[in-house]
Amino acid sequence: MAVEDIGKNEEEERCEGNSELPELLELIEVAENSAEDVPRFAEVLRQVGRRMKASPQDRDLLSDFEGISQICDALSKEPHEWQGEAMLAFCRTMPDVCRTSVVNRASLRDAGFLAACIRLLHGAACEKDEATAVAASTAIAALCTASDANKQMAMVAHEEPSEQSVPGVLRVLLDVLLMFPDSVQVQAESMAALRSLVVDDDTRKAEIAPSALENRELLLSDDLYPEVKRVVQNACQLSQHHLQIVKLGEQALLLLREIARGQDRIQEIAKPSNKLLAFVQKSLESSEPRIVRAAMGVLRAFALCEDVRDELSLQPTRIQASCETCRYVQAVQRHLATPVVCEQGFGLLANLTLRNPAMASFLNDTDHQVVFLGQQVLQKHSDRPDVAKSVIQLLWSVARQNTKALGEVRELELFVAMRSIVTEHQTDPRWHDAVEVVRQFLREFREDAGVQKKAIYNDYY
Repeated sequence: MAVEDIGKNEEEERCEGNSELPELLELIEVAENSAEDVPRFAEVLRQVGRRMKASPQDRDLLSDFEGISQICDALSKEPHEWQGEAMLAFCRTMPDVCRTSVVNRASLRDAGFLAACIRLLHGAACEKDEATAVAASTAIAALCTASDANKQMAMVAHEEPSEQSVPGVLRVLLDVLLMFPDSVQVQAESMAALRSLVVDDDTRKAEIAPSALENRELLLSDDLYPEVKRVVQNACQLSQHHLQIVKLGEQALLLLREIARGQDRIQEIAKPSNKLLAFVQKSLESSEPRIVRAAMGVLRAFALCEDVRDELSLQPTRIQASCETCRYVQAVQRHLATPVVCEQGFGLLANLTLRNPAMASFLNDTDHQVVFLGQQVLQKHSDRPDVAKSVIQLLWSVARQNTKALGEVRELELFVAMRSIVTEHQTDPRWHDAVEVVRQFLREFREDAGVQKKAIYNDYY
């Protein structure tokens, strides 16, 4: 498929979305009455997707008024049988149907749509059908994002009516990625689907280990890992020729972050011969915040390995040499308005300053002024606990290794700002981790007056 056609469907939907659309409840009724007319039913499903995009506040109504169960029931029967134009149209609506909706993702799973998408992907792989593979991958990625139950269900071996078992979805996705190495759409969507199965992004607490972690262990097994590395390398190379396709580069980087686990594997990935580290560092120069955030995330994972961290950070013997450290600070400065870039950037710098006084001094010299930069970020993103935690961790690490930085923390009244964070957010569960980091920082430098935790006594006392 030509690169020029990549955004064609989205552009058409945006144009049509500007015209008047029927209300969702009306579309549900029309879908029920037109299920046997394939072209008409497919067009109604496309309109459902456009309605979701135009009025996201109505998204859950699709489940509340049994729209999903009716649509899936129709798709499961003749003349569709989970295939054809209407099935592909419904697959393509999944990003808008599932976004932020736990209810819709669960309803689609219960109605059998997730299992049908896995079978559809398998069929596309067998028939080398690029368009169907893209549609099925799009649906799987949307269904499995932030839903551990769907990640678990997707890994179950589903059966065709002929009782022939379908290979595991991880294997099928890898086969699709290897089958269409030059297709930007396949690489972007199938890589997003693969990543959605292995990233632990369901914020709801479960009593058992997340399925995403089990899936990731399988992806990193000796059976699959060589192929995973191949598809990541291919996607990284392909994205360099299609910089305008942001999703491709972003998903390649995000999947690379997921497989960067363990000292040995990180060292192997970061070897110059793989060219992956060079690609990640080059991505920091992108004007797209999504690419920069993903690249920061990869480097942050790499920095957990001490040997690779030495390559990424400034060492005493290289203090006058140019290094990649400047890129990290400059990337944060360029994207100061984007909270996820600030969170990942300061988290990376905090990892790099670990037991590294030279790095701490370098970050706070007149060219970088990381303490002042931290103050700017805290003020600009005062409502983001994840950003606050990363910034405070870096300031803590720098201040304990560099007296000049500690003096600037006091001079800029950052300790006062930190005490305010504790006072304002100590009862908010979302801020728990950030508040605890702030408390430790304040306690170490005896600046915690008025925010110390009160002693808790049991009933005996």
